Amino acid sequence: MNATFFANTNSKIRKLKEDKSYPVFPNSGLSVIKRGNSRYFQGRMRFPFKTSGKKIAIPIGVFERDVLLEDALEKWYVIKSWSKENNKDPKLFGKDKEEKESEKTFKEVAIEYLEEVFKPQYKERTYQDRANKLNQMLKFIGDEKLISDFEIEKDGRKYISNMLKTLFQNSPVQLTRCRQLLNQIFNYAEDETYIRTNQNPVFKKFQWETGNKRVVSKKNFADTITSKSWGLLPEFIQSVNENACHALTITDLATKAHLLMCIRTGVVSRLEWDWYNAENDAWIIPSQTSGLKRKKDDLLNDHVIPSTPEINKLMGKVREITGWQKYCFYSLKSKNVYHIGTETINDHFKNLGWKDKQSAHQWRSVITTTALERSDFTYEVIDRQLGRMGHLNGTRGHYDRSTLLDKRRTFMEWWSKTLVKQGLKI
Repeated sequence: MNATFFANTNSKIRKLKEDKSYPVFPNSGLSVIKRGNSRYFQGRMRFPFKTSGKKIAIPIGVFERDVLLEDALEKWYVIKSWSKENNKDPKLFGKDKEEKESEKTFKEVAIEYLEEVFKPQYKERTYQDRANKLNQMLKFIGDEKLISDFEIEKDGRKYISNMLKTLFQNSPVQLTRCRQLLNQIFNYAEDETYIRTNQNPVFKKFQWETGNKRVVSKKNFADTITSKSWGLLPEFIQSVNENACHALTITDLATKAHLLMCIRTGVVSRLEWDWYNAENDAWIIPSQTSGLKRKKDDLLNDHVIPSTPEINKLMGKVREITGWQKYCFYSLKSKNVYHIGTETINDHFKNLGWKDKQSAHQWRSVITTTALERSDFTYEVIDRQLGRMGHLNGTRGHYDRSTLLDKRRTFMEWWSKTLVKQGLKI
């Protein structure tokens, strides 16, 4: 077995003949590489400093032109010590000034992304939601941690995994949404060269994540409704009629409007008298109404709710109470606004005894299931009336300009009569 040759003197380096890499000293990480007439020093070390870290090659200098052996060794040991003490890529040695000018904290980059990229594209409510998520994470991260400290090679992925598990142990959906926000922030950081290319620590989901799995909500009784049974629908309607919790009249009327109008509670709570179009006997909901779930710049796709005799009768009672106000469901109890809160109807469901059995949002599931089981209406007609815009996605979205309004009006008339037949008192 041949002994390892070490190029450990200047004289030996000058006499090298074969083009290849020669170690200088055992375990030093420094080598001399001969290529033709050129001989140059190169150091190699792992970063991050563990077995899973990648070996990084660091050029030290050309032999005799830049450095001799003793100088190369000294320079290499200085670079290794600096890298380990500062937990930084050895390639950054000697670039301190440039690095300090370009380094930013995670907090600075995250806020920069939210303000300059995210906020102009999304509604204020969505922006506030993401800002709140960021603030939750900043309580763990702090204000001083550098964005570059999150790079993959610096164990950033492990750090974020630990943070998400700590903060959102019992909230898997919230956890996944925060990880998705982090992915957007780090993609932005990469584009702006705040972190190196391919160093986004959350470019893919964690294998242990469960928050992005579709879970069918149990907060509805839709699965009790079949083509031969109305399930729990009559019992639910009876509880609404009885109003055993003695809710305010305006809350009772708003809840019945929600049952009849097939739209989210966020829209019902904000309903304005000016939105009713008497000529077309329909409620025209402006596209930017919070709760309608339209994109920020969508000013064209207002939502039409064809009215029915039952809805008109109900809203006539409401007008007797609040007809002189801007909002149909006027209230002085809500903070900063003069309409009932967006959770009022859902809270009323709970107070009626339907907590964990039927939520206001999942009333949409009851509508869909009942219509598909007990009528001939297509899913698309139902889905459109619920305010969804799936038909505008993909290739179809470039061509489909249909509203299906006549069919939707027929559906609304059927739905109103169905609720009344099942006992709803207007």
